[in-house]
Amino acid sequence: MTGAGRVPAARLPVPRVVVNRVDEFSRLEAELVEARRSGHQAVIVVTGIPGVGKTALVAAFAERIRQGFSDGVLYASLGASGETVSQADVLRRFLRRFGVDKPPESWDDLVAEYQDLTADRKLLVVLDDVESAAQLKNLLPNSPHSLVLATSRKWAEAFELEDFTVVEVRPFAPPSSVELLATKLAGERLTAAADHLPVLAELCGHLPLALRVANARLRARRHQPVADFVEELRAAPSLVRELAVDSDLLVAQLFDVCYADLPPEAQEAHRLLSLHPGARFGLPAAAALFGRDEDTSLRRLESLVTANLLTRVDEGRYEQHSLLRDHAKGLTADDHDTEWRQALENVVGYYLEFAVARARSLSDRLRFGESFDRVAAAYTGPGAWQAAVADLELEQANLLRAVELAEETELDSLCWQLCEALSTYLYQLELHGKSLEVCDVGLGAAERVKDATGDARPLLMLRLQRGMSYFGLVENERAEAEFEAAAALAAELPGDEVVVFTRAKAVQWQSFVDQRLGRNEAAVTRILQARELILVPDFPEAHRARELALIGLNGVTMLARAGRHAEASEVGRQAIEFFADGPELHNRVKATANFGEALTLAGEEQFAEAERLLRESLGQERELGLKSWEAHTAQVLAGLLERTGRAEEARGHRARARELASGQSADDD
Repeated sequence: MTGAGRVPAARLPVPRVVVNRVDEFSRLEAELVEARRSGHQAVIVVTGIPGVGKTALVAAFAERIRQGFSDGVLYASLGASGETVSQADVLRRFLRRFGVDKPPESWDDLVAEYQDLTADRKLLVVLDDVESAAQLKNLLPNSPHSLVLATSRKWAEAFELEDFTVVEVRPFAPPSSVELLATKLAGERLTAAADHLPVLAELCGHLPLALRVANARLRARRHQPVADFVEELRAAPSLVRELAVDSDLLVAQLFDVCYADLPPEAQEAHRLLSLHPGARFGLPAAAALFGRDEDTSLRRLESLVTANLLTRVDEGRYEQHSLLRDHAKGLTADDHDTEWRQALENVVGYYLEFAVARARSLSDRLRFGESFDRVAAAYTGPGAWQAAVADLELEQANLLRAVELAEETELDSLCWQLCEALSTYLYQLELHGKSLEVCDVGLGAAERVKDATGDARPLLMLRLQRGMSYFGLVENERAEAEFEAAAALAAELPGDEVVVFTRAKAVQWQSFVDQRLGRNEAAVTRILQARELILVPDFPEAHRARELALIGLNGVTMLARAGRHAEASEVGRQAIEFFADGPELHNRVKATANFGEALTLAGEEQFAEAERLLRESLGQERELGLKSWEAHTAQVLAGLLERTGRAEEARGHRARARELASGQSADDD
C-alpha cells in the first residue's frame, strides 16, 4: 500500500546541548533561501575532521527548520564510520515511512517507487555519514521543493562535480570550547576552573567530541579539581586514548575507523606526519619526511585531505589536528626504529637546508658547516632580504622545533648547523629570547660533537651566538661572560679561518658591551683591537672588507664620543658606501643611523646632515621592524631637535620611542 500524506515525524539525533554554531547555521540558512529563490533542490554536504560535530550541527539545524517542510522529515544514518547500511535498506526504510508495506525487491524498482512518492513533495531529507556523491545521488528525492542535508567524513571532489554545496565544519573557537566544557559545572568548582578550562580546551584541540568527553569526565568526577584533571591529561602517554568514557575510547575508536579505511600508503603518511616538527607544513617538508618525490607526496597528502584526516590551510600547506597527531604518534610504535629515525633525519635535514638558503640571502658573513658549503642562497637581488624573512617567519615554529628534535634524537651535526643557520634571522628580527633558547639547545649537541670528534668550532660559534642573544636582551654581564669565553676558547684552538674570524667577532662584541656600560675608552680600544685582528694575514680574505665595514658601522659612535671626529667620519662613510648596494638592508640602515648619531656629536655644522640621515634611517628601521634601533634613533633625533629649538616635534619622537622596545643594538650580521 502506498500512502500520499505527510511522512510520520523522524526522530533526529539532536544533541541536548548546542554550543555556538552561528556562522555555520547562517551559511546553511543562506543556502536554503537561495534554493527557494531559484526553485532548485538544495543538497548540502557538511564535512570536517572526525569528531568535529557534523551530525550534531545538521541535526540541530534540521530541527530548527523542520516545520517549514509540510510533507515531513526523512532521516537515515548510512554508517560509513561504523556498521554500513546499504542504500537499498535506506530506501526500504523510507518507503515504509510513506506507508509502503512491502517495498520492491529489485534496486531499480526501489528507486522508481521512491522517486514517484517524493515527486513535488516538500521534504527535509537528512542523511548522516554518507560515503560518496554517487551514494547520495541515489537517495535524493524527486522534488525541487525538498532540502537534503547530508554529513560525510569524506571531502570528495565528486560532491563539487555534482554541484552539491559543501560546508566545512571546523573545531570550536576557544570561547565556545570553554562554554561546552563548563556545561553543568557550577559554583565554586566552576570558579576555581576558570584558569584551567582554556588549557583543557587546548588539550582537546577544541574538537567537540573530545570536549564532550572531557566534560562528561568532569561531571562524573564531581570532587576532582579541574586542575588535577588537566594535569592527568598532560601526563597521559596518549591523549586520544585517555579521552574515554566508561572505558569506551570514543575519540580513538573514531580515528581508528577512519585510519583503517585508508590505503596503506596514506596510512604510512598519516603516521609519519606525527614526526614532523609542527602541525603545519608545506609539501616540500612532507616529501622530505616521506622520502618520496613531491608528486607522490602530494597524492598521499590529498588522500588524507579527502579522508578529513588532514586539513588544507593554504595553497601547498597543510595542518594535522593535534589529536590526529597524537593518534598517529601512537601508531608509529609499529614502525621500525631505523625507518623512524631516517624520516626524522630527512625532515630536519630539509629544514636545515631551508634555513641555510635563507641565511645566505640575509647576510654575506662567514658561515661554518658542511651545509653552508653546498647550499646556495634562496634569493638574490632586490627584495631578497624581504623574501627570505617572509619564508623564515612562515616556518619559524617548525624551525625552532626542528632544533629541539635534532637535539633530542642526537642528530648533533644537523642540530648545531641549524642553530648557526638561524642566528642571523633571529638576531636581525630582534627575537633574542628565541635565539637564546636555540643556543641553549644547540650547546648540548656542540659539546657532543667536540667530545666525539675533537672539533670545538661548533661550540665556539654557539658561544658567540649566545653572547649576542644576551646582549640583545640587555643582560650585559652574561653577554660579556659569553664573549670572553668565546675569545678564550678561540685563543686555545688552531688558527683556521673560522677561529680567526670568530675571535675578531668576540672582541668586537666585547667593545659593544663596553660602549653600552659607558666604558667608552675601553670600547674604542677593543674596536680597534678587533680591527687589527681582521687585518692579520690569516683572516679570511673574502670576508675582510665586510668585517672592516662593520667595524666602521659600529665604531663610528665610539670614535665620535672620544672626540675623534675625522676618523669617525671616514669609517662611517665607508660603512654606508659598503652596504649601499648589497643585500644586507639591516646593516645599510644601521650604518646610516650610527653615522647620523656620530654627526650630532661633531658640532653644529654637521647637524643638517645628521638630521637627514636620522630621518632616513627612522623610516627604514620601521619598515624592517628593527624596533630597538627605531627607538634609539628616535631618541637621538629628539635630542638633536631639542638642541635646535624644536621641542614640540622632539616630544613626538620621544613618545614614539617609549612605545617601542627599549635598548640599543649593535649588529654583527
